[in-house]
Amino acid sequence: MPTSTAGKRRNSGFSYAVVLAAVVIIGIVVEAAHVTTWRVVRADREAELLFRGQAYRRAIQSYYQSNGQFPMSLEDLLKDPRSASKRHIRALYADPMAKDEKKEWRLVKNGGGISGVVSTSTEEPLKQANFPVGLEKLNGAKSYSDWVFEYVPQPVAPAKPGTPGAVPPTLKK
Repeated sequence: MPTSTAGKRRNSGFSYAVVLAAVVIIGIVVEAAHVTTWRVVRADREAELLFRGQAYRRAIQSYYQSNGQFPMSLEDLLKDPRSASKRHIRALYADPMAKDEKKEWRLVKNGGGISGVVSTSTEEPLKQANFPVGLEKLNGAKSYSDWVFEYVPQPVAPAKPGTPGAVPPTLKK
């Protein structure tokens, strides 16, 4: 039985519609995967920013407690100039959120030295709440440049009489 050309055209039109629908569906799936992947990558970079910022804060605290002053450069945290073998941080970390090639931090200065680091990114953070203890001030930040990782020394309160370590009263004659 011979087939008519009209029957072939109907089938080829149907095939075209199926292929077109498949391409649209694949495009939607790829776009959804891209958005999900972008969010996961950004959340990982954000977690890395928190880790590195806290590492710098702890290193600056260690340097300050060892030397009584802030470091003059981040390199001082790698090799303490006052000690031959003291290292306050393992490596100098790049800012994971920075867009430029150098990925340098903005430094927080205090008394001529460095008391902290800040990201240069002006992007809005994904994480807005539920920060670890000590980082509650990061809640509701408008950009990563509002995430300041700074060591602020606590003032030493004078000891009260009668407590261990207090200066004993002097006797009057």
